Amino acid sequence: MLRARRLALAAVLAILGPGLGSGCTTSTELRRIRTPAGVTLAYQLEAGQGYEGNLRVGNTRAIEGLDKPLSQTATCDVTMAILGTTPEGTEVRATFGSVELDWDLPPSATYSTNELLELAGSRLRGMQVSFLVRPDGRIQALPRPPDDAPPELREVIETLLLGLEAFFVPLPPTALSRNEPWTAQLEHETADGLRLALDQTLRIESSYQHRSQDVTLRRLAVEQERREQRVGEAGPLTVERQARAVLLFAGDGYPVELDREIQEFDPVDGMVFRKVRAQWTRTRGLTPELIAPPDSGDVQVIRDPCNPDYVGPEACEDDEPSPANATAEDPAAEPDDAPARDGTPALSDEAPPTTKTEDTDETNDGPAPSRAPQDRENGEDPSPAAPAPDAAASNASAG
Repeated sequence: MLRARRLALAAVLAILGPGLGSGCTTSTELRRIRTPAGVTLAYQLEAGQGYEGNLRVGNTRAIEGLDKPLSQTATCDVTMAILGTTPEGTEVRATFGSVELDWDLPPSATYSTNELLELAGSRLRGMQVSFLVRPDGRIQALPRPPDDAPPELREVIETLLLGLEAFFVPLPPTALSRNEPWTAQLEHETADGLRLALDQTLRIESSYQHRSQDVTLRRLAVEQERREQRVGEAGPLTVERQARAVLLFAGDGYPVELDREIQEFDPVDGMVFRKVRAQWTRTRGLTPELIAPPDSGDVQVIRDPCNPDYVGPEACEDDEPSPANATAEDPAAEPDDAPARDGTPALSDEAPPTTKTEDTDETNDGPAPSRAPQDRENGEDPSPAAPAPDAAASNASAG
C-alpha cells in the first residue's frame, strides 16, 4: 500500500512541475565538505531569538465536476519570535507580513476570487499565531483559524499554517553519520484531546561550508507519514499526510532552506497535493515589543499606527527616524585553495546566478544548496552581498 501511495504521489508531482532539488544553478558562497562521523543535530531556540522567512505554499486539489484540479498558491513573509522555554517545550509566536494569493475557488464558493483577495489582504497581513514546540522538534498543536472566518479564508489560513509547520522537523537525540537513517515513531495528544502520530525517517546526505562565514550546513532528507485528528461534525476525523522533504540545516540550529512535498487525504475534503518552499534568516536582538506575547489568547489586534507592531495604511505623526544599528564586522573570507567544478544542482529553483563550487566530499552526495544562511545582528546583515528578506511587522486579525 505504501509503495502504491508513493508511486501515485510521484506521478502527480511530475505533472505539477519540478520536484525536490531540481534546480540547475550552483551557489557561489558554499563549498561541499566531508561529513564527519557522528554529527549532532539540534534546534537552538533561545528567548529573544527570531527567524525571518519567506513561505510559498501551493495546493493542487481535485474537485468533482471540474475538468482540471484547482491550483492555489499563497506566498508570504513571516517572522517567528522565540518567547521562552517551559518544561513542556518552547513558546513561539509567528507574525505574518505581506500575503499574496493566486487562488482558484470551487463553484460552491461563497466568495468571488476578488472578494477573497480583498478579505485576505485585510485579515491576514499582521496575523499572529502562538504555539508550543516540544523538545524533540514537534509542534504540540497549531491554533485553529478564527471561528468567524468564512470557509474560503479558513482554507488559506490552514495552508499558511502548514507552511509554518514545515520549519520544525523532529531531530535525532543521538549523533548521525552520513547516510545513516534515523527512524522514529512519535505520538502525542493535544490539549483538546486530539491525537497526532508521526512516523519519520531522517538522514544526512551531505555537508557544506560557507566561504566567508563560519557556518556549516547539513543537507537532510526526510520522509514522514502523519496521522492527525481534527474536529469533525460527528466527532474527530483522521487526516493522513505523507511527506518528503529536503532541508539545509545550519550548525547554528535552524533550517536555512527547505523544500517539502505533501500528499494529504481528508475524509471530507478528499485528496490534496501540497508543495512548501521556504527560506529562513536568523535575527538577533529582537525588541521587547516583538518578543512579548499577545495580551490574551493566540491572536492580537493592533490599530494604533504609532505602535511599533502596527501594519496598515495609516501613518504615525510622531514617528521619527530610528538611529542606525551597529553593523557587525564582516568575517574573514575562507581561502579558496581547492579546484572548483561545475554542474552541481541546487536545492531550490530560485537561486543566485550560476557559478562554481568546490567539492571535497564524497561524490553523489546530492545537489548543492542554493543559498547561505544570513545571521542578522539587530536587524542588519553582516554579509552585504546577500540581503535578507524584510521583517514581517506584527499587526494581527481577531480570532
